[in-house]
Amino acid sequence: KDLEVRVLQPKDEVDILLYLGCAFGYDSRSQQAGRELIKILQSAQVDFGILGPAETCCGETARRLGHEYLFQVMAEENIATFDSISFNQVVTPCAHCFNTLKNEYPQFGGNYDVLHHTEFLAQLLRENRITIGANEEDQNFTFHDSCYLGRYNKIYDDPRQILHSIQNLEISEMQRTKENGFCCGGGGGHMWMEIDPDTRINHRRLDEAVNQVQADAIITACPYCLIMFEDAISSKGAGETVKAMDISEVISAHIQTEGGSS
Repeated sequence: KDLEVRVLQPKDEVDILLYLGCAFGYDSRSQQAGRELIKILQSAQVDFGILGPAETCCGETARRLGHEYLFQVMAEENIATFDSISFNQVVTPCAHCFNTLKNEYPQFGGNYDVLHHTEFLAQLLRENRITIGANEEDQNFTFHDSCYLGRYNKIYDDPRQILHSIQNLEISEMQRTKENGFCCGGGGGHMWMEIDPDTRINHRRLDEAVNQVQADAIITACPYCLIMFEDAISSKGAGETVKAMDISEVISAHIQTEGGSS
């Protein structure tokens, strides 16, 4: 409410439907990233809106866990809601929602132009609709490829182009990256599973970021990855040495407004 985001109603028209997804709606850490994304869109004067209470889960996790009926019910409900308004593109900051809306909803008649928020932010940068200032902190960043953004949809360049648009931002690549990227451990319902701490994938990926490139910050482009890294950092007591950030938070921290810095 305090960001004054437009909540779309049936028969409304808008350029961009921002589909936030469950994590950005309910997870307090992801909510912080969602707020920064909204500030960027407002700074770029994007004509966008959200569904608000009418937005329901895309159903991705239900399908991955084998509850196909529940997924189909969710998909059909969302498609009916989408079709009640007029928009040009769907933008979502969740890689799981992105893959589902783009590649699986067409099976049920939901054919939309779907963009991940890294694709859309990269587009805004190319169109000079947002201006990025230089980095002033001495930190080493590394980007973690989400499985559903990277290996499933081959989106590797846009998030890196965004980060490289920030002058003086030091970016280091982990050994397992891009098409050889390593999972955060949250997909396929695993985010809700109790696993032996010695075999947790998110702990292994955090170790790679810290030990291979001595990262001060791990940049994610998916709320599942953000949650899994936050969990690993907390479990290992590493909060004083490394942090996890959504790419929206990095851009928002460096965005230039007309009056100067953000």
